[in-house]
Amino acid sequence: MPSSFNLTNFDAAMKHMYPYKKVENMVYQNNPLLAMIPKETSFPGRNATYAVEYGLTNGRSANFQTAQNNRNGTKISDFVVTRIKDYAVVSVDNETLLAADGSEGSLLDVAKAKTDSALHALARSMGRDIYRSGSGSIGQLDDSVADDGTTITLTTLSDVVNFEVGMRICAGTATDGAALKNNGAAVEITAVDRSAGTLTIQDPMQTVWGIASGDNADLHLYPEGDGANGNANLKMSGLSAWLPASAPSSATFFGVDRSVDATRLGGQRLQGSFSSMRESLIDAAVQVSREGGRPDAVFMNPFDWASLAKDLEGTTVISGNASHNRRRYDSGDAAATFGFSSLTLAAPTGVIDIYSDHNCPQGRCYMLQLDTWKFKSLGPAPRILDFDGLKGIRQANEDGVEYRWGYYGNLLCTAPGFNATIALA
Repeated sequence: MPSSFNLTNFDAAMKHMYPYKKVENMVYQNNPLLAMIPKETSFPGRNATYAVEYGLTNGRSANFQTAQNNRNGTKISDFVVTRIKDYAVVSVDNETLLAADGSEGSLLDVAKAKTDSALHALARSMGRDIYRSGSGSIGQLDDSVADDGTTITLTTLSDVVNFEVGMRICAGTATDGAALKNNGAAVEITAVDRSAGTLTIQDPMQTVWGIASGDNADLHLYPEGDGANGNANLKMSGLSAWLPASAPSSATFFGVDRSVDATRLGGQRLQGSFSSMRESLIDAAVQVSREGGRPDAVFMNPFDWASLAKDLEGTTVISGNASHNRRRYDSGDAAATFGFSSLTLAAPTGVIDIYSDHNCPQGRCYMLQLDTWKFKSLGPAPRILDFDGLKGIRQANEDGVEYRWGYYGNLLCTAPGFNATIALA
């Protein structure tokens, strides 16, 4: 190995391997919604405060005196969105580096393999979280299936993509975000059956979480350190937080009581038609447009997308004065950078693009007006945390170098009522 190849120029090489645009491509390439959501890398201060108007002035009448008597300000609520933090840390030990064949290229390959793994873990977290409530839950245990103590069957099979061998998980109650079992005790996943939607854990659930076999009550499952545990959410407030499946209660969300106008402040909720998924989406598009929205994108799980593709087979899409058979195409906007394909659906306000995203929970889809959304972060997200100027940090108690990825930010919506959550079953 050339004597000139030391930690300093190794760090410089890492900077060339991970410029921001490359990191963005690596993170967004298989996360359609995360890729398409508008980004803003300025998030100064403690929070982002912005107003949403949900009611017009009542000072209007054909009679001037009546208009004057009823004058008042418009109804406005201020969302005060705070940042969350998410990290991925990897250690590259010196022995592994020295055991490479001695060339600078091979050393970088070793380091890149490990640092890419941390980046991909954070990308998976971001892509998943943008759909979820912020509680940290990534799936539920199906209490209708008998278990042997170390086998977890997921309520929704497609949620298996959220789990990895070696991941340590905690369990809560059937209430999303509630207190964790046994003070947040975690257990390691030793095997994942992605066809069956089952996880094998190192120790029996009865031992780790103190629950009886067959008495699991659809427990929520959380990666260690992510669970809200009955407190404030630690993860990104995603679509299911901004557009809850049930009408929001008076409990405040970023400082707003959304129950005063559950649609304009908490989005629209629709139970899909059992006749066809296509009809469900048409009904949703009509309802959103009635409220003033102009939806331009739908995101759904690949299994649901496949069902819709079959439902749309041979249908005609009308755009302007032209009509043609069009089932899928490569988007012509920024999403084309990542090669996302879509189905298309005619709607009252124009054609809507329908994307498959493996992060979207199966059985539910989201109809969005994308320009009402923003992923706001303190600097690029994700990024190598190199505030001291160094990409890597020599470990004090280990024989290696540590690399830290992370971001500080959150998702916000400026017009929830122009968006909808749709139950497909």
